[in-house]
Amino acid sequence: MRRRRDYERGSCHGRRVTDRRSGFARRVDLSLFEGLPHRLSWDDQKAQYWTRLLFCVLALMYFNFGGDAQVRPWASLLIVNVVFTIYGLEILFFTWHATRVPHAPWRQRLTMWVDIAAATFAALADATLSSPGFLVFLMVILGNGMRYGLGLFGEAVVGSLGASILIVWLRLPDYLAIFSVSAIFFLVFFAIVVLYSYSLTAKIERARQKLSYERNVDALTGMLNRRALIERASELFRSPAANGGEIVVLFADLDGFKRVNDTHGHHVGDKVLVAVAERILDNVRDIDLVARYGGDEFLLVLPRTSRQGGEIVAQRVRQEINDWALQNGIDFNVSIGVGNFPDHGADLESVIASVDKAMYRSKSENGWGGILHAEEKASA
Repeated sequence: MRRRRDYERGSCHGRRVTDRRSGFARRVDLSLFEGLPHRLSWDDQKAQYWTRLLFCVLALMYFNFGGDAQVRPWASLLIVNVVFTIYGLEILFFTWHATRVPHAPWRQRLTMWVDIAAATFAALADATLSSPGFLVFLMVILGNGMRYGLGLFGEAVVGSLGASILIVWLRLPDYLAIFSVSAIFFLVFFAIVVLYSYSLTAKIERARQKLSYERNVDALTGMLNRRALIERASELFRSPAANGGEIVVLFADLDGFKRVNDTHGHHVGDKVLVAVAERILDNVRDIDLVARYGGDEFLLVLPRTSRQGGEIVAQRVRQEINDWALQNGIDFNVSIGVGNFPDHGADLESVIASVDKAMYRSKSENGWGGILHAEEKASA
């Protein structure tokens, strides 16, 4: 019967842990890098918000310089000015918000839909049928596609085309009155540009995902690499309260690995590393971060986990690795250091340093494998 694998007698701080997959499934799964929202810094987004403000100012100038004649009867110039003033204030608010929270997918999506709503209003209120608002739809589609990937690109296409159809439907008598070959070709060219943009964005997105995978994943084990783990774990440590307050860090190092390579060859050494990665991945949750930290070193970051829970994971990982080594007749072992935030450091680097020392102290005190908590005596 397979052993129970939930932390701390089936729970972690009272929460049943069910979000597990087998190590092999975790190793080959690319979903971590598919469909992820693009993370843009404030500097990356600054131009977008200033461009929106420019469009807002140009819209106000466009309608006011034309006067009442530029506005359809149902929408007075006062209404137009109020609407675009509110739109400008919304842009300023989200600009301020982006300086403090650069990565906010909800803000990116909401801002896009507000842009579509503003452009729709402008096209409906404009006395001219060939309203510049239609160009804004194209800018929204291209801007979201190039910056935020296929997800928001698709929403932008659906929203903009839907808004364009709504505009044409509401103003159908006006458009039928000036129906011409040029209008048909305008619609055809618009559709071609959108479809071509989608094709180009899809290629860019696939290339981005491939590059992200190669930059973040260790090719041999399928785990995160050192750089990717530090990047993701640093976010946990920046907001520990949102992650249950406690974060356990395990540092595992293989004992006798050099001898494995020297005795059996590097192909067997690679087999050992893959097997160790599988054993580790098979004993963690989806919310945990695991990485091949160095040649034969592995780092585990376990949010929402107590020190006792970390000890349980360390024991399971060590036992399964030792069992595999025994079954396959390969002579090696594993040393594991255990530490946690905030007891052993205020940030990721300091906790890693404490755990690293504990792991090497385990080597010196136990000689051949073992588990040791940071700043504590060796455990059995």
